[in-house]
Amino acid sequence: MQNKFIPLAKVPTLFDLRKDLPGVKAFLFDMDGTLFNTESLHAEALFMMAKKYQIIPPLSQQDLYPLMVGKADHFLFDIIKDWEGIPKHWDSTHFIQEKNNNFMQLLPSKSLDSFFSSHVHEFLKEALNENIFMGLVTSSEKLVTEELLKVTNLKHYFDLVLTRDDCLKHKPDPWPYVKALELSGHEKHEVVIFEDSAVGLEAAVKSGTHVIKVEWYEA
Repeated sequence: MQNKFIPLAKVPTLFDLRKDLPGVKAFLFDMDGTLFNTESLHAEALFMMAKKYQIIPPLSQQDLYPLMVGKADHFLFDIIKDWEGIPKHWDSTHFIQEKNNNFMQLLPSKSLDSFFSSHVHEFLKEALNENIFMGLVTSSEKLVTEELLKVTNLKHYFDLVLTRDDCLKHKPDPWPYVKALELSGHEKHEVVIFEDSAVGLEAAVKSGTHVIKVEWYEA
């Protein structure tokens, strides 16, 4: 079967997806922007950090958002490291710790339905009931990933979780998905990757599996 690239503006049912992709046995999901609508929450956490340290961003939170989407935090640090007020001793590790601390502070104040679609939840339930292998492959750190899975009570849905901390290379390199594919025990034609960002989609396509371009969280 030729590998397919399918844009989806709405969350499908498992039945409908199988009509387009018969024989699929495994799903690999990106997290931010795909499983959860949390990209804007990461941007909010970054601006909280800027306020705390009197850092002066050269652009608004709204303008920063598209630059952040899909990027691992160490790549994001390359974007903001020259902002006025950034502490001179900071490296990417300092930045990631500060941003993630703010993210963890923000998360309890957000309602579940503000960042997690009930339709996505239903799709996961369908896949779980049909014994579809499910993996989560994210550029976020393990701490943030585990907290989101705890808050949403989704950890038991996933047979595999790969975070930034588990990967030798990061999206747009296909390494995370190639590794997840290997660990899943499935062939490329049996796997679908769900991704939303240009960075993630590049990694997904290079991995050689079927790819769903997620658009269901786009306003």
